[in-house]
This record gives sequence, C-alpha cells and structure tokens, in this order.
Amino acid sequence: MQLSTQAMMAVLDRASKDQGFNWWMMTDPDTTLARFDLSPQEREALKSYDGGKLVDSGLDERLAIWIPWRHAKHHVP
Repeated sequence: MQLSTQAMMAVLDRASKDQGFNWWMMTDPDTTLARFDLSPQEREALKSYDGGKLVDSGLDERLAIWIPWRHAKHHVP
C-alpha cells in the first residue's frame, strides 16, 4: 500500500469509529482533513464523494463507495 493510500485509509478508519469526525467532515472538511498527510487530489476526492475520483486516488472500489459522511449528509436536518 502506498504511503498516501495509507493516509486515505487513516481517514476512513477514523470515520468508521468516530461519529464526531463524520460531522466535521460534513461541516468543515478542509480543517478536518488538514490533520492528514493527503495530496490535494486525495483531499478533493474525499470531499467530493465521487467514487471515480476516490478510485483514481488509490482507494479500492469497495472502499470508495463507503464514505460515511456522504450517507450521513443526506440525513442532516
């Protein structure tokens, strides 16, 4: 696994364990992602929810469809 892919996996790992993190991804993704060693392309892919961009950035297709803050955003009042 490439180093940058590891950073993307660290974001998803945090998202799987921390609802607050997902909230911050919905409300302030730039600040939230600043803590991770991501390339600009990876950062934009994670913010876009676009499966194609996520795969192009190094995520496996199965992980690219699982972005918790994408699903949660549709349920925020």
